Amino acid sequence: MKESQSISLKQLLGDYVAINCLPDIPVTGMNLDSRKIQSGNIFVALAGQNEHGLAFAEMAISNGAVAVLCDRKFDQYCQQMLSTLMTRTICIPVDNLKTRLGEIASQFYDEPSKKLFTVGVTGTDGKTSVSHFIAQAFDFLDQSAAVIGTIGNGLINNLKAATHTTPDVIQVHKILSELVDKGAAQVAMEVSSHGLDQGRVNGVDFDVAVLTNLGRDHLDYHGDIESYGEAKKKLFQQKNIKTAVLNMDDEFGRQLVHDLNGKVDIWGYATQTEESCGIKNIVSASGIKMHDQGLSMHINSPRGEADVNLNLMGRFNVANVLATLAVLLIKNIEFTHAIQSIERLVTVAGRMQVIKEDNKPAIVIDYAHTPQALESALKSLKDHSRKKLICIFGCGGDRDKGKRPLMAKVAENYADEIFVTDDNPRTENAENITDDIFTGFNDVSKIQLIHDRKQAISQAIKQASNEDIILLAGKGHENYQIAGDIKHPFSDALVVKACLEETE
Repeated sequence: MKESQSISLKQLLGDYVAINCLPDIPVTGMNLDSRKIQSGNIFVALAGQNEHGLAFAEMAISNGAVAVLCDRKFDQYCQQMLSTLMTRTICIPVDNLKTRLGEIASQFYDEPSKKLFTVGVTGTDGKTSVSHFIAQAFDFLDQSAAVIGTIGNGLINNLKAATHTTPDVIQVHKILSELVDKGAAQVAMEVSSHGLDQGRVNGVDFDVAVLTNLGRDHLDYHGDIESYGEAKKKLFQQKNIKTAVLNMDDEFGRQLVHDLNGKVDIWGYATQTEESCGIKNIVSASGIKMHDQGLSMHINSPRGEADVNLNLMGRFNVANVLATLAVLLIKNIEFTHAIQSIERLVTVAGRMQVIKEDNKPAIVIDYAHTPQALESALKSLKDHSRKKLICIFGCGGDRDKGKRPLMAKVAENYADEIFVTDDNPRTENAENITDDIFTGFNDVSKIQLIHDRKQAISQAIKQASNEDIILLAGKGHENYQIAGDIKHPFSDALVVKACLEETE
């Protein structure tokens, strides 16, 4: 359903409320944001963290909302507000609205996920790489593919900037509808734990759900690792899901095998373990070698085996590629064509992105902002490096403080030299953040603290030899730095290139 078209209120909501109480008026759009409501739209008022959406209904009505949807369960304050609003427009209470909103949005946009081969990718690390690799691989096979995620939304070669890893549930279905209109046949979607917990992918019919791994992240939101895992698990419990692709090297992945056995088809992928948990379809890698230009390995799968060379840095990219290959094989891509496609994969911006000039150190930019991701990046680069491995990192403000000393321990275990700097301090005092980081170091003799991120990058490059590798971790593709409530323009890649020019 395009927003220039319309569906009647009766058609849209007849399954959720008594149809005889609904007027037969056209609906031209839906939105959770009262500021974006246009004439003929429905305003959906959900309970927020700080205030109920009904508090913004007056603005929505002034902007042309033909109806207001809210949950049938609301407190006395909301009931009084609703009574007032009903004198101005149609107010429709719906049982369990937050849970059912995805189905309503899907119906409004004519069930777009059913018209696509839809892959959801969740996990602590690797979501962006795997989703982009899947879309790239299909594109190399001349099958139009798209992504929805951190870096952007749209056809793989024409992305529009995104504000959230997983958009709100109405926007998800709207984007899927737009992708159908643009001719996409496949879409790979990053699905965050926040998005799952908040129901942002409700109503999406996933053909395949992929787990990358489970590590420590977002505990400021979820509270503990168990709750975080339960949120991730929701992707594999989505209605109508057909196949799960699980990381057999990951404890949570192996746990999911037992939880999902008999409920969906299961494929596994592995680089370290031979444990199959009874799964018949396993894609695995052996003989993994790191070299200056990338990776090589031998792949075994239910459809064949092959020696593969990849233009990708980092051992963890082996797992990302295996997950991608599993998705291609599930889609019944012929094995040799699938192998040819994955050998053409290129790194995603800010994910092990290498900047190398003659007679200068190699700088690798990576989004690693969790202890697990930083360890994976450093371990991988240790295998690639010939001399020193230098790490530049910081931690974000107003986020999980517990991971700060853990990041320090990881950096100290693998890096020869370390620069601690600012990431996105947000509203937190930057010195308090670095103080927390330094509690994780045992020996500060190889640590330099430079709060100014550009200065830290410049100093690291000046000190490094042309055979050293510098890992610049934490911000990846981001083109800003948040200090206070302000986003300042800042791109690690652009700063690196400028610093390299200064050293000529």
